[in-house]
Amino acid sequence: MSDIDWNALAEQAGNQTDTDLKNQLASLTSLKTVEIDSFISESKITNANAVKVLQQINDASLANNQKATAISNIQNGVGFLVKLVSKVV
Repeated sequence: MSDIDWNALAEQAGNQTDTDLKNQLASLTSLKTVEIDSFISESKITNANAVKVLQQINDASLANNQKATAISNIQNGVGFLVKLVSKVV
């Protein structure tokens, strides 16, 4: 029986997740995946935190002030949001 390289498997899964996130953002905006990769990198946010920011934006039950507070509590969330808005607007 061959040994499984768990580190390589975990890295491959992480890369696939990163690609899926970029592809989904690209499909929702007019941005290319290269542009998305660039502004995620520039804002120094993790993909998990980027998803949290997007979830806060999408949460219809929260008032704008509540969303702003929640996003400001996410590490690099505000920087990501500013980069996102600058690319979309």
